[in-house]
Amino acid sequence: MEKILENIKTLFWKNRISTKATRKKASWEETLIREGKYAYFSDINYECQDIAIWDTLNHLYRMQEKLCSVGVEFLKDGVLIEDMCAALNFWVEKDFQNPNWWFNQIGTVNTLSTLVIMLWEYLTDEQVLRANAIIRRGSAAAVPDILKWTGANLIWGIRNTVHHAVLTGDKKLMKLAAERTAQEISIAEGLAEGIKPDMSFYQHGAVLYSCGYGRSFTCDTAQLIVIFSGSEFAINAEKTALFEKFLLEGQRYMMRGVAVDFQTVGREIARPDALSSSAFLSTLDLIIELGEFKRTNELKAYRDSLAGKTESFSSTKYFPYSYFLSHNTREFHISVKGYHTNYKGSEWGLRENRLGYNLNCGGVTAFMASGREYLNLNPLIDFSAIPGTTASAWNEARLWEASEGDWKSKPGTNDECDGWADGGYGVLYMRLEHDEISGYKSWFAFPKGMVCLGCAIQGPEPLYTTVDQAFREGDSFFKSVLARGERITNGGFCYVNLSDSPIIAEEKEVIGSWKRNSLSESDEIVKGKVFIASIDHTNSDNYAYAVVAKEHSCDSILSYVNTKEEQRVDFYDGYSMAVKRENGKTKIIVNGVIV
Repeated sequence: MEKILENIKTLFWKNRISTKATRKKASWEETLIREGKYAYFSDINYECQDIAIWDTLNHLYRMQEKLCSVGVEFLKDGVLIEDMCAALNFWVEKDFQNPNWWFNQIGTVNTLSTLVIMLWEYLTDEQVLRANAIIRRGSAAAVPDILKWTGANLIWGIRNTVHHAVLTGDKKLMKLAAERTAQEISIAEGLAEGIKPDMSFYQHGAVLYSCGYGRSFTCDTAQLIVIFSGSEFAINAEKTALFEKFLLEGQRYMMRGVAVDFQTVGREIARPDALSSSAFLSTLDLIIELGEFKRTNELKAYRDSLAGKTESFSSTKYFPYSYFLSHNTREFHISVKGYHTNYKGSEWGLRENRLGYNLNCGGVTAFMASGREYLNLNPLIDFSAIPGTTASAWNEARLWEASEGDWKSKPGTNDECDGWADGGYGVLYMRLEHDEISGYKSWFAFPKGMVCLGCAIQGPEPLYTTVDQAFREGDSFFKSVLARGERITNGGFCYVNLSDSPIIAEEKEVIGSWKRNSLSESDEIVKGKVFIASIDHTNSDNYAYAVVAKEHSCDSILSYVNTKEEQRVDFYDGYSMAVKRENGKTKIIVNGVIV
């Protein structure tokens, strides 16, 4: 148990807490009020009962952030220690709770238990006992059902159980926690939540959550591996190898540089900085330093790419469990997500992502070169025009109404969706069918970028296919109508129209707020320049366009076919990819061979 305690303390100094409240106040003393044996903050709303953003919990977050910022030097600061103990007294005495069970069993318990461990030697037995009564609520010792949880929720519960076991000296409980951690580092077959056989990640059902709940699962599992390391409870090599595979063959495909792919975060897209990849960077630092993983060079290359160093990752992969095609070169990350009855799109809940209805529709795409294309774009986005989707131009009231309820997500309405990838090429196809809209769509990844085809598209007007919507990067322009063969650039990409259906490209000055998509977030005004390119289907039921790295052209594309019976792209070097539909069956054919 001593080694576990040592590891927890060592890990603590590497985990800075960053919330709006901790960033807002530079010093501990600025709003701290001491009243006898208690200490609290004058600017925190201790009566807050918001189920999504609980201001009250910032009391504990500030304590943790202050300790981290001071470091081990806090041992020499008697006044700070007294303030810390008084602030802990205040929380334990008041026993603040929230209508959302997550805060009471997970969020509060984790932060409180961490603080008690760090301040243990300065607390009285009575203080530890009273704190443990609260901490126990989030431990498997009191709530055995925690062990039945899955994914991120389970790992959070296990972490709290580990802290409780340390504080109570319960080795049996620690053993149980370590065994359940190892058990969760496994393949989740079928529609079960967790690490899928293709290394994508499900949570809240069959929802791609690799960089939402999956980010928490990744980072906190890595921390548990570190906490257990060097002790009798250490996670075995078979499990750490699988976890390493999940990082390199799953998570790595879901991000580019400073940002994760917006398609992988679920409802968290409605939170500021939800697309930041910094948590993965810290996790890679942690496990590389541990020195117990085998694919060290790959982990270091992955880490360097997130740190903004030279990008070396080039790989294209289709994730069949998430109907997700990820196409990566040194120059870009391009992805597309399909639509299937077995699979749900992005969810909404806790009053978050209530405008994100079209994120559930098939064909969502992301084009990332710098990684900043969509980073904190959410306050400004036109939610009826999610990149890659074909959808009606609904206003926000209609989108909000479509997302009525809580903990909802929309599954696909047909099974005609699949994909393939190999050697820097890839295909994803789907039959469009939602909200009285129909059609056929296919995407073809090749080394320079992606060709996007759509045909037989019908639906209520006005109906649009969105080529992209991202922050504007480049010289200003007002509006451009791209005819066949014409192109426009934004950031690291060039968008080329390959058909007679015109692409309308615009630069817009947009004003918005985070509150638009999450009632718990700030209504502070946010401004920015947004690039949006789309196709109006009023006079056209098809489209064909390519998105390539800015330095490249489309001269490698020889021809294409775009009918509901066949969608195909042929290249000058003889390479060919096709989607053929006949006799009620759909096949992917590459260079004349069914794959």
